[in-house]
Amino acid sequence: MIAILRAWALAFVILTVFYWLLRIFFRSTRREKLEKRFAARGMEGDRDAWVEAQMKDYNRSLRVRLLWLVYILPMAGIGITIYLVNHN
Repeated sequence: MIAILRAWALAFVILTVFYWLLRIFFRSTRREKLEKRFAARGMEGDRDAWVEAQMKDYNRSLRVRLLWLVYILPMAGIGITIYLVNHN
């Protein structure tokens, strides 16, 4: 039982690192696209303020929420596997 908990904790740590790497990558690519859009449209004003306003909308998007599946799917798979192995 302790080995299972250790494996689950290790998986959680690895998934946390993977989650943050994906989050940083997605945010940086989105920010870069917004900066290019600002420049391409020839918009006037404070670019950083406009990008930050757009990033607030991005933080509420479906893509960011789906990123939580990085945790949910593997942990559920481990839990189901543990249950099925011990149920028999």
